[in-house]
Amino acid sequence: MALLNKLVKFGIYAAVFLGALLCSLYLTSKWIIQSEEEVLVPNLVGHDTVYSLDLLTSLGLNIKVGGFMWSETVPKNFIGSQEPVSGTWLKRDRDVKVVISRGSRRVRVPNLVGTRMREAKLVLSQNGLHLGGICRIPSSQYPRDTIITQRPEALQEIGRGELVDFLISDGPKSFAVAMPELRQRTMGQALRILDGLGLVAPAVKEIHQPGQPLNTIIGQNPLAGYRADGDSAIILTVNRVPQPKGPQAKFWWITYQMEPGYFKKEVALSRNQAGEDVLSYSKIHRPGDRLDWLVWAQTPEEVIVLVDGMVQRLKAGNLDWGDMLTFHYISSGDEPAILPREE
Repeated sequence: MALLNKLVKFGIYAAVFLGALLCSLYLTSKWIIQSEEEVLVPNLVGHDTVYSLDLLTSLGLNIKVGGFMWSETVPKNFIGSQEPVSGTWLKRDRDVKVVISRGSRRVRVPNLVGTRMREAKLVLSQNGLHLGGICRIPSSQYPRDTIITQRPEALQEIGRGELVDFLISDGPKSFAVAMPELRQRTMGQALRILDGLGLVAPAVKEIHQPGQPLNTIIGQNPLAGYRADGDSAIILTVNRVPQPKGPQAKFWWITYQMEPGYFKKEVALSRNQAGEDVLSYSKIHRPGDRLDWLVWAQTPEEVIVLVDGMVQRLKAGNLDWGDMLTFHYISSGDEPAILPREE
């Protein structure tokens, strides 16, 4: 009986102690929670995301992106709304949910006149626009695949995702001339005559015919007086003594397209001869100019094009080696001058 009483008393004391411990823990945790420091949520609407992130971090709060919105008044990448709203007291290390503006649904149409189609497609994509209808017409003013005009016109406001139509140059209109007499002329003289008529660069066939003047043209196709279209293939036969095998110099037709912009730039062309760079051409040009040179070199790697002193690498839109035409060397005394042609 005495043992039972002792066990009962022990159980009562244990229950009282456990209750007191739980009550103490509850009051302590409640006091800790109530004693957490609260901060006033600032106004983030109309501010950019970087500023908002820095501000909330300094206050001990977190930023959480809750979505995106289109807005005619809130610029792109600025805060359009927030939750909780400014003026709310919030404990530290809590989240402030924000909605970020994508900007206006309407954009200004970029000016793409004078640019190539591959560049125009990239600019349209960057502005959230799409390529519309394309119409081609011959043009001697604009190089092939260059935009002549556009609809809607530049700087007009249209909705994102709308189409932009283009009128594109198909290059110079085909024409026909009477083939000039090129026999008994040097290769350099013939190239100047053909270039002046707008005819394509010729293919050169070399033979050795004793009794005929060396390094002159002794045959041509088409013959003098026959019809030659602007894109007709022309073959010139040159009387030349066979040369020993080895790397021979050639004529290289090099094209360079100036990038669009607002400022004129100095364009220079030099050739590497015997380990030294020899300046062959230097002139100030406008943005969008197209330049063509007929250059004498063993390989195109000997030719260097510089724009404001910066070497232009082989890349799309600048130096297009695939469009070059080659000519066999005729005579060291027959090397033509560089022939730049500006469109």
